[in-house]
Amino acid sequence: MNFAATPRLPRALLHDIKVYEHVFERDAANGGQSKRVEKAVKTFKGVVLPLSNKDLEYLPEGSYTENSQKLYTDDRVEIKPNQIIEDTFDGQRYTVKTELNHNSIHPMVRYIVEGVSKK
Repeated sequence: MNFAATPRLPRALLHDIKVYEHVFERDAANGGQSKRVEKAVKTFKGVVLPLSNKDLEYLPEGSYTENSQKLYTDDRVEIKPNQIIEDTFDGQRYTVKTELNHNSIHPMVRYIVEGVSKK
């Protein structure tokens, strides 16, 4: 596929998004017990925008909150439901809820995300 001719999201809108996973590490200060920590595992370019009225009408899980947003990217990144992402532009963190379908012409990928906290 020739990506030079493929439509892309406007670069000026995009910024770094970090993806976190929960891992277990040994805590030497606590007798070697394992503790759950978040570890940044990848970074990609994306943008988080508000949901449209159409999105709100057709959400797959049938519900939304005032913290629901939509993540757009055309980077080839695999994000799983319940992973935490952080928008490095403003430090807002989100839980990934679901991936949304898109047409086969545009490489863009969309996810519904739920705001959780700022770091």
